[in-house]
Amino acid sequence: MVQDTPISFIIIGAGYAGLTSAIELRRKGCEVHVIDREESLSRLGDVIMLTANATVVLEKWGPVIEDILATSSNPTHITINDDKGQPLLIQPWKQNHNGHQNVWTNRGRTQKMMYEEAVRRGVKFTFGAKITKHWEDGNKAGVYLNDELLTADAVIGADGVYSRTREYVTGDADKPKRSGFAVYRSWFSLDRLLDDPLTHELASSGQDRTMVWIGPDTHAILVINSQVRYMSAFITHRDTYTVEESWNYPGTVKDMLATIEGWDPVLRAAISRIPEEVICDYKLLWRDPVKKWVSDRGRVVLVGDAAHPHLPTSGSGAAQAIEDGGTLATLVEKAGKANLPLALKAFERLRFERCSLTQRMGWELRHRWHQTDWEHVKKNPEFLRLPQPDWLYGADAEEYGQANYEAVMAHLLDGKPFQNTNLPPGHTHQDWTIETMMELDKQIGNQRMYLVH
Repeated sequence: MVQDTPISFIIIGAGYAGLTSAIELRRKGCEVHVIDREESLSRLGDVIMLTANATVVLEKWGPVIEDILATSSNPTHITINDDKGQPLLIQPWKQNHNGHQNVWTNRGRTQKMMYEEAVRRGVKFTFGAKITKHWEDGNKAGVYLNDELLTADAVIGADGVYSRTREYVTGDADKPKRSGFAVYRSWFSLDRLLDDPLTHELASSGQDRTMVWIGPDTHAILVINSQVRYMSAFITHRDTYTVEESWNYPGTVKDMLATIEGWDPVLRAAISRIPEEVICDYKLLWRDPVKKWVSDRGRVVLVGDAAHPHLPTSGSGAAQAIEDGGTLATLVEKAGKANLPLALKAFERLRFERCSLTQRMGWELRHRWHQTDWEHVKKNPEFLRLPQPDWLYGADAEEYGQANYEAVMAHLLDGKPFQNTNLPPGHTHQDWTIETMMELDKQIGNQRMYLVH
């Protein structure tokens, strides 16, 4: 537990990064106040992937993980098809790493469970609050909430891809950039598929499934959750809109079908059954990796999408947000109040390279699926597989923070060499930008382009 008087935190944002940070810090004895601009948690949400490096953190919260697993999908394999429905690869899905589950679960339901766990542990919440300014001196940090200053020992910016905390920390008012793609998302009952001969088997098999269809600049994914009898349908497509990223921008079945004209009749039949009120067209935004996660005065730090927004094809956005909370709380506990700014810098040092690589991973998989080298796929269908590397899924963020605390502190205080080991064996960090990736988008995929295999 944290020594002396409790360390206090203000967390801006009640998404996965904010909630995990809150719970993990409470586990370590800290006082936590979460502030969110929304009036309540969103009930919207489809499927999110929680891989073993995330569930290993959630397992430390008691019954929460049992409730999540009871309503999750965990298929035995992933089927990757061409746009006509011909199987290209049946990829065995490793259902766990080191005994920790890799699952697909409902985004909104899981967030609600995390919120309820945070409340149970004594985290304070304020919803519907407008933060007008950040504040910091050598000993405290804070925010102006409706023009009233609230202070704590440190502030955590978990305020998403449009983060104002990021602007405060970096001093750069850059805005999120369009990735060039958007994704139709939906979540609906399997019962809607029962009366169509093309989709009846999908709805009645009783099996968890993940199915992918790939074509030029487009891919579609169906995820079947047999435990709750729901399906998620996604179609990632070229972005033609200028609206901001939002769960609330409506989509239509007609528009979804237009993106997969001439594709597999089974996929089109499933899409045609989606109730339009559950469809959203979600603009995929991202940012260049930013190395500075901690403010100049050392008491404001970024986590989650505020620090490292991921494309959905990374399969790692939620897991890296959860890892952030596990790592940060561990370092805070070990450093104590007197060394809190150093703990935040250590967090930045342990996390940046790993998150930069998992961010790039999202572009890499999308590129493999959209700019496919079909001649190479004929020789080696494994080129299309969804990566499940041990260096990523086999990690334990709390354990890594504990094991590397002394070494990273010696690096920060005394300039001693330090090398992260939460990366692929032999990997050397490479900086990249969105502009670099957009240029590569013009080329057909080949193995030399990719860092994650």
